[in-house]
Amino acid sequence: MRFIDTEQTRDALSFDAVIPALRDAFRDGATVPGRHVHAIQSGTAHGTSLIMPAWSDRGYFGVKIINIFPENTHQGLPGLHATYNLYSARTGVPIAQVDGDVVTVYRTAGAAALGADYLAREDASTLLIVGSGRIAGLVAQAMRTVRPIQRVLVWNVRAAGAESLAEGLRAQGFDAHATTDLEAAARQADIISCATLSTVPLIQGAWLRPGTHLDLIGSFKPDMIETDTACFDGATVYVDTD
Repeated sequence: MRFIDTEQTRDALSFDAVIPALRDAFRDGATVPGRHVHAIQSGTAHGTSLIMPAWSDRGYFGVKIINIFPENTHQGLPGLHATYNLYSARTGVPIAQVDGDVVTVYRTAGAAALGADYLAREDASTLLIVGSGRIAGLVAQAMRTVRPIQRVLVWNVRAAGAESLAEGLRAQGFDAHATTDLEAAARQADIISCATLSTVPLIQGAWLRPGTHLDLIGSFKPDMIETDTACFDGATVYVDTD
């Protein structure tokens, strides 16, 4: 069995390749059982573990395990950690263990960009990123693959996180700025991408202009919410997986 570490996984991936591969995967389909969700508690620490299997007729069977501990930010740690194990779907023989953190952020940001490629205006050039974690850090690159993104605004509940992400994006050539005024930023944006673990509404429907593309990445439990319900008034909802 091969062990593919963080650097090797990152070097093997680019959004120019990931987004078309995701387009093909959603079109061709696979067997994707419902994920297992487990609440983890150890002392005062608590988190969620997601176990996500999938397989296809191409002969591969993969299992991704994601551990999400929102309070990690208080320790200076990422809130998400993952591993990905790949097996033969015909024999069960292990093939590889891959850095699941890198796979997760590329898949998630890539799927967000794929959705924008179908749904966002062709001339969308201003992107608002809500959040500053690892997935948020790749959203601008992913969106620039499918739309002419020129300006990036970053808001985060911790202003220092927004400043850090904006600085990193400027180093990549983006006209990026941190903001503390979420409403003003949302009213300017052509694409709003939320990648948070928020349990309170952040984006308000009253702030959205006609034609704004709203991309919600972070919520994965019923108590998580990134927008108010007004964002969905009169909206068309697209679901990428049953």
